[in-house]
Amino acid sequence: MSPVADRVLLTRIVEPDFPQCDVHMPEFVEADEGEKDAWRQASHDELVKWTGFEVPGGIQEENGVKYEFQMWVRR
Repeated sequence: MSPVADRVLLTRIVEPDFPQCDVHMPEFVEADEGEKDAWRQASHDELVKWTGFEVPGGIQEENGVKYEFQMWVRR
């Protein structure tokens, strides 16, 4: 069976922690080269190129919530 997706666009909440949330996405872990279904975090430049528009880089903050836009790609 082939993978359903080869790319994930993710807004990662850095802080604060929201323990009351009832939905969480599992962590993406950068795996060793060649590992089946391994994911790697793309660079900010790759994210901008793929989306075709400027995406704020690094950790952003709004109303006391720190977050970062990320793109993960399947190796």
